[in-house]
Amino acid sequence: MKIKNILLKSLFVTAAGIFLAACADTDAQYELAKVADPVKVSSTPADSTTFSATGQQVIKVKYDKNIFFPSAKYNQIQFTGGEVLSAIVLGASNTLTITLNVKDIENASTLTIPAGLVTGPNGSVAGEVVLYFPGIATPEIASKPVAATSAKAVALYDYLKANYKSKIISGMMANVAWNNEESEKVYNMTGKYPAINGYDYGHLQPSWAGANWINYADITPVKQWADNGGIVQIGWHWNVPTKEIASGSDDDGYAVTTLWEGSQDMPTDWSGSIQLTDENAKAVLAKAYVGSVLTVYISNVAAGAQGSIKNSRWTGFVDEEANSWEYFEISGDSYSMTIDGTTLAAMREGGFIISGHDYTVTKITVETNGAIANVLDPLNDFSYKPGLFDLKNAVTEGTWEYQFVQDDLAKVATYLKLVKEAGIPVLWRPLHEASGGWFWWGTDAESYKKLWIMMFDYFKAQGLDNLIWVWTCNGNDKDWYPGDKYVDIVGRDLYGNDANSCYDEYKKLYTTYGKIIALSECGFSEYTNSFVAGIEDQWNAGAKWSWFMPWYTTDVHAPQEWWGDYMNSDLVITRDEVSF
Repeated sequence: MKIKNILLKSLFVTAAGIFLAACADTDAQYELAKVADPVKVSSTPADSTTFSATGQQVIKVKYDKNIFFPSAKYNQIQFTGGEVLSAIVLGASNTLTITLNVKDIENASTLTIPAGLVTGPNGSVAGEVVLYFPGIATPEIASKPVAATSAKAVALYDYLKANYKSKIISGMMANVAWNNEESEKVYNMTGKYPAINGYDYGHLQPSWAGANWINYADITPVKQWADNGGIVQIGWHWNVPTKEIASGSDDDGYAVTTLWEGSQDMPTDWSGSIQLTDENAKAVLAKAYVGSVLTVYISNVAAGAQGSIKNSRWTGFVDEEANSWEYFEISGDSYSMTIDGTTLAAMREGGFIISGHDYTVTKITVETNGAIANVLDPLNDFSYKPGLFDLKNAVTEGTWEYQFVQDDLAKVATYLKLVKEAGIPVLWRPLHEASGGWFWWGTDAESYKKLWIMMFDYFKAQGLDNLIWVWTCNGNDKDWYPGDKYVDIVGRDLYGNDANSCYDEYKKLYTTYGKIIALSECGFSEYTNSFVAGIEDQWNAGAKWSWFMPWYTTDVHAPQEWWGDYMNSDLVITRDEVSF
């Protein structure tokens, strides 16, 4: 027992000595060493980098030492281009990983990590970090259209500019190109009319030949649409011969047909007349077209002589420009009338009567469709697909293809003039999707551009100052672009694409061409078995199209479930909201 006590006392003394020695040390001996504050050394993507897309983006901010960050405070990080979704330091690391929802890449934005939010070893504190993300280059949209000078066309262009990137204009393509039926279906589904109705001259040959089911000279549906505040788009699925027509003046597409020849006096008492109202005359008039010139050759013209062109009911024609053909002064060796659509329809139905007083009629002729119309079946001998018709020849003088193109341009100009004369501006969208290769005009880029410019120059020379020119890209085909002097708006046709894909296409066009960008066609894709993304989804992804236009029919490309509630959205402009 004595030995044990001695041992315990010894241990107690030793421990006490150690304790006393520890208490004698100063606090300064055990302070943590001072560590420099963490400093940002880099970021991925780097500062002053433009975001490539909207949606989820990851930013990694690297410091010069390991850092600490309370993940629950992610919402104290500020981002002006969208929202911060999360922020975290994974394990022992010098990198802060921030996940963003980027909503705006067109305008510049900043990401700010406030001072003190990130810390380092031994309580060191990181200062504020600011990352700058420039917006994508914003093109300067042309102040005026490239060719349109009519007041209404300029007003429409200004309207498109004013709404671009702030609202999207609704549209719907017409069924079989020349009616408002599909837009009526949209109204029945949504309670609103789309703002734009898309027409097409795809049935030019039957219309020109006088088919009773399609008549582009009757602009009633177009005028009704415009009169109700709607915007008019017209395209052209240009059908060309699938059989060769020999070149030469006899096959230029036109002929002058003699309706009557002889000598018929028109006495002072108005008792003379020539009645061309029989079936033979109407058969000839069936080959006439809008713009045909009816010529009456005359002799023995006395002072004060008058001519008269009447319908089969003996009432003078009144053309679409309100000119009366009941009584008019005549002189020289002929007088003539350029036949408008209303007059042509009446002449085809009942013929016409020439009368007047104090002159003699010697011959009456009318311009008609010539050899091309007579040789080819307008329904079965034309196609828009690649084939016999050579695009390079179409822009080369002296070929039958070139002559055909000139004749068709004249036909379409005649129809477009009717729309112009009605005071209607047109979003003119010809020769679309060229680089896809599925149209005859898509077999050679250089010839395509020549054809576009040929059409542009011809229509301008014809006084068609109401056209706003829309060129349709088919993706990565800048070699096919006719040039800034010939294009007002660039369109893109998308079927079945999701929202991010739509945005990718939009962004490429927006940054490449510096024009207003439109979703010129959209709908269901049988290849992906999916609809194009909803308009609001596309918009939220960054695809700020000027307008959208589903292809007909609504049953296939834009049914009720696709429209949803878009037409009641503040984002979408409907026909009742159009103002220009």
